Amino acid sequence: MKSSTKSRQPKVATDPNRAAVLSIVTANGVVEGCQAVCVVTSNDRPELVDTESFTGATALEDARSWIERHLAARTVIMLAGCDVICRTVTMPSATNDQLEMALRLQVENLLLGGAAPWRTNASLVPTSDPDRARSALLVEWAVANAAPALSTNFVASLQPTFAPPVAALAALIGGALKLGAHEAFTVYLERNSGSISIAYSDGIHSAFRTSREDGSDVDEWKASVVRITGETLLLADIPEAAIDPLIGALRTTLENQSDGLIAPLTGELATFESLAKNAPSDEQWWGRNGILLGTAIALCGPLSGVCSLQARAPEADVAVLARLVAAARKPKIAARLVIAAIMLAAVVPPALSGARLAYLQWLLPEAEAYERALLHSDQLTSMFREYEKYAWPMSKLLGDIASTTPEGIELESISISHGSPVKLEGSAKPQGGNGAAEAILLMERQMRESRVFDRIEKNWDAPNANGVIKFNMSASVANATLVPNYSETQDFARRTLRDRRYGVVEPAATATRAPTVDVVANESDSSEGSLATAVASTQSPGAQPATELGSEGAAAAIETVQAARDDPRAIKRRGSSAGSAAPDAARRGDGSSQSAGAVIPDPLTDQQIASMTPTEAREALGKVSRARGGVGISEADEARLKAEFYKLLDQARGK
Repeated sequence: MKSSTKSRQPKVATDPNRAAVLSIVTANGVVEGCQAVCVVTSNDRPELVDTESFTGATALEDARSWIERHLAARTVIMLAGCDVICRTVTMPSATNDQLEMALRLQVENLLLGGAAPWRTNASLVPTSDPDRARSALLVEWAVANAAPALSTNFVASLQPTFAPPVAALAALIGGALKLGAHEAFTVYLERNSGSISIAYSDGIHSAFRTSREDGSDVDEWKASVVRITGETLLLADIPEAAIDPLIGALRTTLENQSDGLIAPLTGELATFESLAKNAPSDEQWWGRNGILLGTAIALCGPLSGVCSLQARAPEADVAVLARLVAAARKPKIAARLVIAAIMLAAVVPPALSGARLAYLQWLLPEAEAYERALLHSDQLTSMFREYEKYAWPMSKLLGDIASTTPEGIELESISISHGSPVKLEGSAKPQGGNGAAEAILLMERQMRESRVFDRIEKNWDAPNANGVIKFNMSASVANATLVPNYSETQDFARRTLRDRRYGVVEPAATATRAPTVDVVANESDSSEGSLATAVASTQSPGAQPATELGSEGAAAAIETVQAARDDPRAIKRRGSSAGSAAPDAARRGDGSSQSAGAVIPDPLTDQQIASMTPTEAREALGKVSRARGGVGISEADEARLKAEFYKLLDQARGK
């Protein structure tokens, strides 16, 4: 008993960077032997330390002593390929942290709580191009499949984890691709259990599979291997031109080998040898121990998770549950637990409900108003959802077409009809170093990336002598109400075509005229009537402002402005008298010119304006009008002068 207790204690002098990988051979539940390798996993490239084979009834004890001599802190046992369910999941291109989070969600959705957590794991498959869509390997060790027969002393002293062969194959092909291999293909055969494990990748397509076949007859076994391999490659959408040489190489290898690791089927063995230090060049050694070395390579990379399966729940959880069950067996403790459970069932739910209600009332004091607002919002949402079935926002779709049309393309015809494809006709011109065809392809790509349009079809004629191409294009509306976040290079509302071609023009640089008072009347045919607005316009430097031409010219201008404010139709009835008041007054002036920057008058209070006579108000109105049109006036002065302008206008009218 003492020796047994000591053997259960972990070894203190173990090296955390050393690991041992074992493959156990059993027959009718009895261990007949095992193959083991010891590696150093301190970096991405493991170093092979030793390889050993053990046979006979004492194989496990001999292997345990060998592992302890090499001070390995971690022991991994290989599972039969048919005992593990293998799945692949395609992941989007993202950062590693985002991919890990997305992978955990994928695992939860696929398993739905039907598998033991300690017998399930997933990892990202290594790739040489991180910008491409990644593949993830999900393995599940079914509870119905028992672990290899291990002695109690072996499990207690080494606490091994378990790994499927497909993890080792994935590590081998991933490492080969990182070293520059065009494609990598490996097969691991276990004829005793009938297991076939397959892994293939060319950087774009990936295939991982485990299957079980009858291995009693050699010829049928080889035929099954070829058939399963071909089916796996076809289901992975690998081109048939690439499958035929792979199947041919597999048939050639199967003539001399029907068990163990068959790798590599493409490329040179030196590619696999460089994945680990001190790896031998003997093909027979790779056939026996290559799967163990592949597992060691997986331990050093992102596939280490799928090499950490456990046969049963962690010891700590089992111990806590066992203590609780043992304590509940006592009558006194069981009675207390029953009373506590009844009290909790009677008190806790009402208390939690009351606390939750009080918290919700504190967060939302006006619940009825909020409910009405939600109901109104739901009604509007339903109405708009029904509206989307029968109509499209045509103005928005025209804006989307404009934002996805690059420079160099002139659209001559746009046809949009609900439920039908959008049809475009136009011409494309060369822009800089890009040809007209490149502009059409850029428009197609931008329309597809907007996610508003899809199923884009295009046709174009041969370019004319100037390189101009006539084309037509059709596209289906995928999501009419989607509002894309266009970049500044596409959004002409943020940066107009004029600014792109000629640069941004500063407003102050164009102000070269002295201001005067004029009237611009805009009349529409709507039922709301016409709209007239008084604005400050510019005149030539030789003309004099109408507000400085005496009381007659100012009165005419004031009368015209007031007529525009009171009755917009009066502008039309008055004919040219309102429009010519200021020019006539200007002709009667002394012809002196005004500078671009007018003097800003002092602020006027309401009492000062109210005490002015109509004549004084007209004179002050002229000064304010000149100052409003000056160059470089601040926003605060502009707002003050605008308010004083209308107050003086009312005072001049005698209001």
